[in-house]
Amino acid sequence: MANGKRILRLTAIVIALAGVLGFQLEAMGMFDAASETAGRPDVIMIDTIAKLESLEQPAAVFRHDLHTKALKDQGMSCESCHKKDAEGSMTLAFDRLEDGARANMSASELKDMYHNGCISCHVKSEEKGFKTGPKAGECRSCHQERPEAADRVPAGMDNMLHFVHWDSKVIPADAGKDTNCGACHKKAGEEDSWRYSEAAKTEPLKDVFHSQCVTCHESMIEKKADRSGPVQCAGCHGEKETAERAVELAKNLKAMGGTLPRLPRKQPDAALMFHGEPGEIGTIVAFDHKSHEAVTDSCLTCHVDGVNAPLNKSYVAMHDASVDTSCVGCHIKEQAKPECAGCHAARSTVKQPSDATCGVCHTKVGDDLKPALTAEAPKEMKQAIAQRFVDARADKRPEAVAIDDIPDVVTIGTISDKYQPSKMPHRKIVLKLMEGMKDDPLATAFHSAPKAICSGCHHNSPAYATPKCSSCHTQTDGNRPSLKAAYHGQCMDCHKQMKLEKPASTNCVACHEKKTN
Repeated sequence: MANGKRILRLTAIVIALAGVLGFQLEAMGMFDAASETAGRPDVIMIDTIAKLESLEQPAAVFRHDLHTKALKDQGMSCESCHKKDAEGSMTLAFDRLEDGARANMSASELKDMYHNGCISCHVKSEEKGFKTGPKAGECRSCHQERPEAADRVPAGMDNMLHFVHWDSKVIPADAGKDTNCGACHKKAGEEDSWRYSEAAKTEPLKDVFHSQCVTCHESMIEKKADRSGPVQCAGCHGEKETAERAVELAKNLKAMGGTLPRLPRKQPDAALMFHGEPGEIGTIVAFDHKSHEAVTDSCLTCHVDGVNAPLNKSYVAMHDASVDTSCVGCHIKEQAKPECAGCHAARSTVKQPSDATCGVCHTKVGDDLKPALTAEAPKEMKQAIAQRFVDARADKRPEAVAIDDIPDVVTIGTISDKYQPSKMPHRKIVLKLMEGMKDDPLATAFHSAPKAICSGCHHNSPAYATPKCSSCHTQTDGNRPSLKAAYHGQCMDCHKQMKLEKPASTNCVACHEKKTN
């Protein structure tokens, strides 16, 4: 009897230890699994049930690319987990055509669907001799308290990727046409529209891309096509993978001559944008669509939310200097280039522009044109008017300042004490600035006045005048830098912004020799 009780006690202790050890091992597996998610772009948190009720366990961590590879190794495909709708597009939901809320599934039904689907697949994989995932009872291997967040780079259809699809011989041409736009742009007659498909009107664009793009890529792989797109998350969202793809696409572009062909989307070369009082036409902007198209990575840079009006924003928003995708914000971003930043970095971006600056883009409309610019006027007529203004603007190139009119050397010796007066190579500097902007359409448009370039240094005096810096920069005025600080700040900051290695800021004698006496 005593031996029997002792055995029962030992058995209970062993069971308890096994339970504790099992919990610890599972917990260790949880932390090991969490560490494996670091830096992965494919981590997905399955929290569908949270839309219906509070979760009993933390959301499940799902590594998508890991499962994609496992399915491929077993001769299985994406359809093992994702169903296809009537149009053949793969849905993103697991084992159903719609997500839990829209499919009217209860939390209990969703839980059973995930557990039965995932665990049964893991069991079958193990029976086939493959390394597999957690099975019944190993809850914490999936439900983790503190998993690492996914590390994804943004993905999108830029102009280069758009061209790769349009130029593809794998994607068949539309019936009776020499283009294949209809393969992606589903609605007939709207091949020139930005919209990817009818679904893009009601569903998030990312969902449309994931379901229809991955479906197409998967079908290309099944057909053993020469080329296909990625079906794994890392193919579009992995930092290393996207960098390698960018290098490869750049090589292809270089082989084509370095210029990306313009996509045939029936887009206008020029378009009119209006602003003014409601119901009347105030000033218009003749927008050079063709030139802007050539310097943007994607149509969605301007056509946000898929609306064909640039930016889909108000007049104020299009002039918001703090937003890179506004007109003014984009121009300011261009000013950060070294050949521009020397002057523009020191200039205020919130200062009200002059009428001459506004007039580069904005044109007052005469009474003779107003009837042609009403809402009822044909768009072809408006485009023709826009093109006329754009062409006229292109003909107004800035007049070059005669070299002989540019002072060769300017001596700055107002405050020379320990050093000799500085002999600034004025003409050499001006010609260098002019050279940096001569082939830049944006720079030439906004520096149309012959001496506009002079205002970078002559910021508070006429360009044609000899500035007297001491008029503003006195030694006692605390609101402005002193004269010495103003001179050094102007020159040194310009050199730094233009990334000039010489003269170094610490090399005083490079600009003014030291006095011997």
